[in-house]
Amino acid sequence: MTGLLVLRPVSILVLGYGLLTLSGEHVRRYWPLVLIAGAAVILAVAHLLPLPPALWQALPGRETVVAIDHALGWSELWRPLTLDPQASRNALMALVTPCAVMVLAIQLDERQRELLLTSLLALGALTALWGILQLMGNPRGPLYLYSKTSYSFPVGLFANRNHQAVFLVSLIPLLYAWVRLGHGSWTDIRSSRGRRGSVAIGGMLVLIPLVLIAGSRAGLLTLVLALCGTAALLVLAPAGRARTSRTRRLARWGPAMVGAAAIAGLVLVTIGVGRDRAFERLLGADSLGGLRADLLPATWDIALRQLPWGSGIGSFDDVYRMYEPDGLLMPSYVNHAHNDVIELFMTGGVPALLILAFAMALYVHRFWTLVRKRAAGLRAAPLCGAALLALAILFVASLIDYPLRAPAMASFAVLLSIWASKSTVEDAGTDARRSIDSSGP
Repeated sequence: MTGLLVLRPVSILVLGYGLLTLSGEHVRRYWPLVLIAGAAVILAVAHLLPLPPALWQALPGRETVVAIDHALGWSELWRPLTLDPQASRNALMALVTPCAVMVLAIQLDERQRELLLTSLLALGALTALWGILQLMGNPRGPLYLYSKTSYSFPVGLFANRNHQAVFLVSLIPLLYAWVRLGHGSWTDIRSSRGRRGSVAIGGMLVLIPLVLIAGSRAGLLTLVLALCGTAALLVLAPAGRARTSRTRRLARWGPAMVGAAAIAGLVLVTIGVGRDRAFERLLGADSLGGLRADLLPATWDIALRQLPWGSGIGSFDDVYRMYEPDGLLMPSYVNHAHNDVIELFMTGGVPALLILAFAMALYVHRFWTLVRKRAAGLRAAPLCGAALLALAILFVASLIDYPLRAPAMASFAVLLSIWASKSTVEDAGTDARRSIDSSGP
């Protein structure tokens, strides 16, 4: 993509600036995230280091290339571990943008985090509006920003309708956190929380139909998760200093019940006007859905052949073609496995799985910490709970697609990880102890 010619050099400059302003305190407070990022970079670099011929030829899954080298007289050639050096170099460079976002974002204070959240939601509004304009205009017109894209669908600023749908869905819990970070009462339109609540309701009225119209299975499945999870956050959140237990129950359950009824009606209206492409694709059968299901066992078999080191970060495309089953041959090529966990296992081997396992353990720890704190934790750090839910949405989407392969989505995931971190909970807890809002949630 030509956009990468601008994005990556700028990301390198931003990363350099972020490293200059980074302090040991920032690293200490967010050391698990820094460790994950560092391990990912080290693994990508390790896959590009040249290896002695005897060592490289002894690696699993290299038999075809070794046979070709012998035939051409290249048996003494030093090669990197990866089977596709160009793709692995591209994968290494792809890490620059999310790393740049991380080194800057971990230096922000609580006020700056809230401003960044507002900016992110504004960006979501922009891509949603762009998608609406695409629906209203030429189905192959200039509003589609990429030559390879999902024409006639509301992809917004993305190239892939699945990425647009999943991004919009992940904004739902963040809208809740943004409202909770305001002051005053939900029902008082003069308060910041009341105004934000009105904006959030309007946003939901736009986001949900766009997700349904996009025809994305990943979007529809994660939409269910987002709505149920956000409802749980509403119910678990403290109800404030209500006078009676009945009033407290109404303050806690009322917004969730009203929201559920409104959303159900919105979904029914969207289905009624015949624009529910996601439901049609979910309930119906298509060749692409069957192909994705067939890719999983094929990718798993390749991953087992490449144990324990993998075929090389970013090498799925070319390596898959080496082992592609005859029954899956077709004129077009397969760019990804549409299951990032299995593809990561295939290309990164056991080391990549260990990094993923550490990240998952960190997530479970943060989730369990929030569950133990329950209402107190959600009052102190509403953004933490919302970010954990949004990360779960991205993970579920990654099991059937590859949203985090897009630079914007990878950077978004980094921000969510920072907001879900322990330090964010502690910072918000300190602020909450200074001045706890005595009104409703």
